[in-house]
Amino acid sequence: MNKIQQKQNSNQSYVKKIKKLGRKINIDKEIMSISSIEHLSNEIFYEIFDYLDGIDIYEAFSNLNSHFQQLFNSSSLLLKIKLGSSTSDQIFMKNYQQILLHNKSQIFSINVWLPALNNQFFTLFPIDLSFNHLKSLIIERLEPNIFNSFLTNLAYLSCLSSLTIKMRKRLKNLNGIYQLIFALPTLRYNKLSLIDDQSSISLPMATNNKQLSTIEHLIINHSCKFNELFAILSYTSQLRRLNFRDTDDDDTNIGIMLPITLLNFTHLSLRIYSTTFDNFEIFIRKIYSKLKFLHVIIRSDNIDYLDANRWQQLILQYLPQLEKFYFDYYIVFEDDIEPSIYIGESNQFSSSFWIDRQWIFESKIRMYEIIYSIRPYTKKWYEYVQHEIINSSIQLFQSAQLELTFIFYGAELKFLISNINLVLTVADIYHLNISDRTISVGVLIQIIYFLPKLISLKICSLSFSQSRNLSKKQIERFLQISERSKITKVYFETTNDIEEVYFLMLLCPHMNYLQINSINNINIKLFIRNILIKINNNCNEYLRLLFIHIPTADNQMIIELKKMISMKKLLVDYEIKRVVDHIYLQWR
Repeated sequence: MNKIQQKQNSNQSYVKKIKKLGRKINIDKEIMSISSIEHLSNEIFYEIFDYLDGIDIYEAFSNLNSHFQQLFNSSSLLLKIKLGSSTSDQIFMKNYQQILLHNKSQIFSINVWLPALNNQFFTLFPIDLSFNHLKSLIIERLEPNIFNSFLTNLAYLSCLSSLTIKMRKRLKNLNGIYQLIFALPTLRYNKLSLIDDQSSISLPMATNNKQLSTIEHLIINHSCKFNELFAILSYTSQLRRLNFRDTDDDDTNIGIMLPITLLNFTHLSLRIYSTTFDNFEIFIRKIYSKLKFLHVIIRSDNIDYLDANRWQQLILQYLPQLEKFYFDYYIVFEDDIEPSIYIGESNQFSSSFWIDRQWIFESKIRMYEIIYSIRPYTKKWYEYVQHEIINSSIQLFQSAQLELTFIFYGAELKFLISNINLVLTVADIYHLNISDRTISVGVLIQIIYFLPKLISLKICSLSFSQSRNLSKKQIERFLQISERSKITKVYFETTNDIEEVYFLMLLCPHMNYLQINSINNINIKLFIRNILIKINNNCNEYLRLLFIHIPTADNQMIIELKKMISMKKLLVDYEIKRVVDHIYLQWR
């Protein structure tokens, strides 16, 4: 995304600006000594105005006095204008008309939602060459009948670098639209969104430099065949970033397309609904580039996309400079439609090729779909334990995670277990994250039983409501899990009863690290005391680290906990400290 859109949409940038503004104002030394707001420097007002809509600035400041009127009319002040559903009243439009009359050259950004206004908006307020500082234009719900004339007028703008258009009504052919967009002389960013996906593109291939566009970031947010995409790319030789989604019809003509060289092309994001892996490979082979970032979302039923060896060969041969790879493959369960089943070797995504690049396999089951993903490695909660070396190849090999976002009960639990087994055909799972709010003890036992290689477990909360009614089979599986469990790290989001912790200690007897985010109203001294007593009584030789979130944690709490541990003789060789609002307790 270009600089203007980053400025508008990035929360991180917003925070930095706030800090910068705070430094400039320097509250202690400057603001407190100023008796009148108008004595603040113009630079401070420009910083403040940067967060306000231009029409709001006009309404609040332009008629206060000559100083603010001069400030508002200064060429140093650039205005952002947003016209939407709440801005169609007559007073607002009158203010906008006044800005157009006196301050048109100061407008650098316009965002218009047309249904809230009317189809005559650009007739009443045409955008012409007098908008000589306009850099960003966002138009929603533009009518097809004014599309051509609107885009033609934009060609006179000398600074326009960002154009976003969203349409709901159908356009049969987009040839003229794209040709007008490519003719805009200073455009760097373009996004075209269509709700109706029945449009076609039959552009001729660009044949000379005069036809080439200055676009560097292109978002094609409508269905588009790969052969249509090749025609578009022939006009965008300066392209750096492309977001694209294919049509619902598989493209069989891609093989006849001529290769295209894009020397600046580094970022590609794709949504694939029907294209086969064969055709996708052809597309990649025909784009000569230095691609560094690739994100592919696949909702096609083509199971070949799960062939890690094919991905490896494609990347090694045609994408040697690829640094970041994001991959999402969706399996959706629909009535009377059996999804394709992966029948290849498991753990292909854990070979040295993937580990060396730190591209990690993850999976997610949410209601009626499975998502297989590849992501660049990032640290997880279980990797922040002190004194451990995290980045070894062995640990990365054991990084495959499964997240369950919705837990089925009763008869449908079999469906969930079946889906877990489908995931296991692709990769062994070492980390389980159950993000559903509450899970019963019986269901947790059932799930963990089918994941024998788990080394970490994260759950939100436990329910003991049905624990007294555990079946004989569930009890047998609980005992089997306890005997073979490899789980060493547990994250418990919320506990309401220390008995829940005792249960996890039995279920995961090799647990050496326990992190708890909330103990609700349980007294922290009593909580830690009881856990340590339980460990000592059961001769637990594994659990050696507690990390508990306590919002009220302070140094006095640490002192009291030390006294309690000493008086009760619970530990000898240990370390306890406060880490922000967490209690860290480790012993040997």
